Amino acid sequence: MSEGKGTDGTVASSGRRGFAWVSTVGSAVALVASGVSLWETVLKQPQMKVFVGQSISYTRDPYGSYEVFAVPITVTNSGAQGGALMSLKLELANTGTGEKDTFESAYTADGSWFAGSDNVSNRTKRPKSPFAPLSIAGRSTWSGTILFYSSEVREKKIAEPRSRVAAKLGFVTPMPEGWLERAFQARLPEIAMTLDVPNYLPGALLSGDVARVRVVPATEAATVAK
Repeated sequence: MSEGKGTDGTVASSGRRGFAWVSTVGSAVALVASGVSLWETVLKQPQMKVFVGQSISYTRDPYGSYEVFAVPITVTNSGAQGGALMSLKLELANTGTGEKDTFESAYTADGSWFAGSDNVSNRTKRPKSPFAPLSIAGRSTWSGTILFYSSEVREKKIAEPRSRVAAKLGFVTPMPEGWLERAFQARLPEIAMTLDVPNYLPGALLSGDVARVRVVPATEAATVAK
């Protein structure tokens, strides 16, 4: 009888240890799931991506004869924390003439900008708003058209009629604050593009026309480069 009791005690003890092990594993899984949920919903740093539309336009502002590129972009943030774009830079180089310049995000525009025109003689201007830093809340999206202006008035233009322009879109973001941002905040890579400028009349652009710029597919641009 004593041997039987010993056996029953051993089985019971093993059962208790097995239950404790399962309970510990379950608690660990719950803790990990809770941590993942906290990271995804609260702590995850901004994870922004920028997408450039194909409908890029070119014109000239008669108030100073600045070159202007209208670029539609979409910015997404899949992180839980909000992010910001302080400004955008568009580096351009004419592959034929070698002229280079860095265009700045000067204004934002909507459909009324394309429907309007600038007229120096009667002092009318297309509706546009000064560019302000873009604040992208966590898990949200911003879409709009940004007007990039040449940094100065140039006698030799970057986008001459029937020319090809190499473009690189860069982003200025706030400096990270704290170790968490420095460790996990992803930097936005530059976006490289090749643009084909159509034939146009400079006078027509100065009076309000807009020239549609073709975004050259990467495969085609690589073939031409070879």
